[in-house]
Amino acid sequence: MSQQPCLAEFGLAFAAERDDCRPGVVPPELFQSEQPVVLRNFCSDWPAVKACAASPRDAAAYLNKFYNGMPVNAAYGEPALDGRVFYNEALDGFNFRNGRVDLRRLLQEILDCADEPSPPTLYMASTDVSRWFPGFAEQNSAGLEDLSPIGFLWLGNRTRIAAHYDFPHNLACNIAGRRRFTLFPPEQVANLYPGPLGFAPGGQEISLVDFRQPDFERFPGFRDALESAQVAELNPGDALFLPGMWWHHVEGLDALNVLYSHWWSESPDYAGAPSSALLHAMLSLRGLSPELRQAWKALFDYYVFEAGPGRPDHIPASARGMRQEPLDEQAAQKLRADLLERMKN
Repeated sequence: MSQQPCLAEFGLAFAAERDDCRPGVVPPELFQSEQPVVLRNFCSDWPAVKACAASPRDAAAYLNKFYNGMPVNAAYGEPALDGRVFYNEALDGFNFRNGRVDLRRLLQEILDCADEPSPPTLYMASTDVSRWFPGFAEQNSAGLEDLSPIGFLWLGNRTRIAAHYDFPHNLACNIAGRRRFTLFPPEQVANLYPGPLGFAPGGQEISLVDFRQPDFERFPGFRDALESAQVAELNPGDALFLPGMWWHHVEGLDALNVLYSHWWSESPDYAGAPSSALLHAMLSLRGLSPELRQAWKALFDYYVFEAGPGRPDHIPASARGMRQEPLDEQAAQKLRADLLERMKN
């Protein structure tokens, strides 16, 4: 698979690869990696991969065997979009229309335009496998039961999903079609120029850079981002381990592309979403003077970013309360209640 023309000239590095991992046979340290890793042929023996190998029509038939008939959320875009799921020109809406449709109808529409040189954009974003495709996970197990992941199916034709990040770790298993990820470490956020916070095509903020035609005058820092970018190109049966918070631009390269992602977090559910802390910090800290922001930065470093197991040593364990590291569920509930009470004022 060749890289997209606009990025090929930059000689982007390819992500690390392994060919010795299979469901249930993954070295424990792999999921501790801070770097993406491509797992070649990880799920090549899955019934889904084998059933979808012959043609897009066979792939659609296999998915329909599990689909329970509940409408799915689908995106429809004009051929002129060239597969890019994005905003409108004013960034106050999107360049596609959403619809709740029967998956069988969406798949048929994808099949009907499979041979068109410029098909419309047809896309189904994250759809809970356990809810919409009962039995699919049991037939196609990644062997991650100890991590209790949440499984989602993504499918569409030749779509381009703007660079974004997700909080959970992800093992993305490629079921049908070829798929390309362009990956960036979390510290490149400024050079990726995120769009409106809380208003994005998939809910998660996205990069405004068009990877097919990047505007380096408008987004000059994107050149710097490309210096640390990695490319992962997946064939059917391959998987990608993507650490949480890594930015990823995703392209479907064939007439029908199907991805099965597995998301899990290192933190317990009772800890809450870090994005809530970010929003609260924006509300209460961003308007302070630079001096006060620096003072609060020192407190965040001490209480949050430099925290470690067993701290703080200078306070007896019995008296640490919400300062115990890590928090247990009881202390987390107390902290949450205190926070909710303070937010009433």
